Amino acid sequence: LIELLVVISIIATLMSLILPAIQNAREAGRRTQCLNNIRNVTLAALNFASSNKSRLPSLSVYIDNPGTTALDNMGQRSWVVDLLPHLDQQGTYDRWDKTLVWDSTAPSPTTGATNRDLAEDLYMEVLVCPNDESSFQIGGGLTYVANGGFGDGVSGTHSFTAEGFDWNADGTNASDAEDDEITQDTGVFWSEFATNPNTRNASASVGKIYDGSGNTLMFAENINAGQTRWSDPDFNSCAFILPLTGGTSTAVGLTNGVPAAASTQVDNAAMYDPTSAILTGTTPFINQKKTGPEGAPFINSLHPGIAVVSFCDGSASTLSESMDKKIYAALVTPSGTRQRTLTTPAGWAAEQPVSATDF
Repeated sequence: LIELLVVISIIATLMSLILPAIQNAREAGRRTQCLNNIRNVTLAALNFASSNKSRLPSLSVYIDNPGTTALDNMGQRSWVVDLLPHLDQQGTYDRWDKTLVWDSTAPSPTTGATNRDLAEDLYMEVLVCPNDESSFQIGGGLTYVANGGFGDGVSGTHSFTAEGFDWNADGTNASDAEDDEITQDTGVFWSEFATNPNTRNASASVGKIYDGSGNTLMFAENINAGQTRWSDPDFNSCAFILPLTGGTSTAVGLTNGVPAAASTQVDNAAMYDPTSAILTGTTPFINQKKTGPEGAPFINSLHPGIAVVSFCDGSASTLSESMDKKIYAALVTPSGTRQRTLTTPAGWAAEQPVSATDF
């Protein structure tokens, strides 16, 4: 009996040593697959750009809703649809009806297919991290989201097309070219609206990324992205943002406390203040919302301590969830280090350049 107990004890000890090693090996395999997947999605985006005058696809495309106001656009597709031919899905792309909304159940007059079924029935392994239980092996699943820049977490839409941000502190934002240019320079992908010609071809051009392609994020994981299907144009589903405003009507973080519904004056000099809410807070940063609801547009991963990301030079890597938040913000912006001479420069500060050793 004593010998049996000794044998059992030895086996238990061995198992306690072996099981963690097995789990670590499995996680390493899933991480490698995730890196390969996001790299392939990034290469697809670069291939798209090479066929479209170096311009990356729109984050989302919204078509006109006839008989309504100019602001009432209907969601047509996310960036994924435009990349389908470069993801070995030419057949699905050819059946997608660009005159109908993304979740339309109406058969296309030309192909007979419905946009809803095309996305709902198609599972693409390349779009999903194997750790993402809400999307893995599920039709329409999506883990990887596009860099949507600095956004407005209150309005539910992108700052570039919503209220806007008063970067130059001149008190207006609706038709301010300086503000629009700066906001656009905070992100790589931007949505296109049929009723607003200024939003066409708004996404970044490969080769013209001021901060450096290897220092600018293109895609990242978000395990909370797949609340609907990979074709959903809502930025909560297909993008990650660094929000300038919190979950209430009062602006926080990089803003000066002006209500987000008004002209939001932005003091981005606070990026270099260690007491700034955007640096001390947790909501917008890596893996801080991984237990949150679907549709939280932030980088979230189930890889322990890290998230898998890709850069505009086509490389894929991981970022630590404890990385310097100023560096993280700088990696989001494609042109954040650009020096500017503004009409009213109060509160404005360009980001500092980063290098590969910073992250």
